[in-house]
Amino acid sequence: MRFIHTADLHLGMQPDKDKPWGPARADAVRTSLLRMTQLCADEDIDLLLIAGDLFHAPPTERELKDADYLFSTLPRTKVVLIAGNHDFVRPGSAYARFQFCPQVTFLSSPELSSVYFPQWDLEVHGFSYDAQKLFDSRLDEFKAPEDGRRHILLAHGGDESHLPLHPARIAANGWDYAALGHLHRPALAQDGRVAVPGSPEPVDHSETGAHGYYLGSLKKNEFSLEWRTFSDFRYTDVTVNMTPEMTASALESLIRRRADDLAREVLNIRLTGRRDPSFVPDCEALLRIGGIAEVIDGSQPDYPLEDYKARPAGDLLGRFVRSFTEDGRGDDPSARKSLYYGLDALMNTAGGGKEAIR
Repeated sequence: MRFIHTADLHLGMQPDKDKPWGPARADAVRTSLLRMTQLCADEDIDLLLIAGDLFHAPPTERELKDADYLFSTLPRTKVVLIAGNHDFVRPGSAYARFQFCPQVTFLSSPELSSVYFPQWDLEVHGFSYDAQKLFDSRLDEFKAPEDGRRHILLAHGGDESHLPLHPARIAANGWDYAALGHLHRPALAQDGRVAVPGSPEPVDHSETGAHGYYLGSLKKNEFSLEWRTFSDFRYTDVTVNMTPEMTASALESLIRRRADDLAREVLNIRLTGRRDPSFVPDCEALLRIGGIAEVIDGSQPDYPLEDYKARPAGDLLGRFVRSFTEDGRGDDPSARKSLYYGLDALMNTAGGGKEAIR
């Protein structure tokens, strides 16, 4: 039996809606279920497991009908899904009332329930959120029945406010596989028996790198799991190491060359290194290049600290630098930042520039 384990599609979400690439991001999220069902058909997948947050919010009937149509096109794949903290099941809501097509089993109860597939001698257990937060640790307590069947646990959680869990405890409770959701980056534990696939599409610029799903195979005495890339969009962290010789035009040209090579990718730029003290990067201007989510300036001005320390005892600039470096604070990042802020202020005292302080 071959299965796909996914979670956190967040249908209906519109990431970066205020950015020029916002429509493309919304399309990538909107079409993720379509592409996932096509993948199931192309790969002859037996079982599709969706571990919560299929929708970004409790879905409307129209949204449910759209998703159900895609499930109905699957020629042989069975689907089991649960609701997570974003699309939790409100009593009387469209999600609570909706009847999916025969291929789909929605484990909608807040109590643990299951569906049995005799063709694989497999039982899938799970439950849905009925609130936005669940603080208990029930996932550590659920035990697989000892009845000779294979058992999969489908669940959504993993932080303090959303079903905190311990993978070792889950694995010790007899599950053949624990298919988890909620965290948006892939993770494995217990030799792959407890897994989080991450979101198939990133939902904000902090979710860098490739996103995908798990492809698994479960046989009588054999288990295998493989993570595969799926995302149509990617965020990437890029570090630019500045030098004292770098100018504003050189920095912008460097970033434009990287941005011009983008293929459905958005950059998070971090500036590091040392720059000419008179050059302060214009982060707002760099953001207007396009295809850039954020610019963080972590560079430091290249002040000649040793020269300043060697100035005469009565020199204000020398005293200031020595006060930070001779008591051991110079190696502390926060103190060093204060040092540079102070030097910036001193250098510009009375508009006199570098020669203003004697």
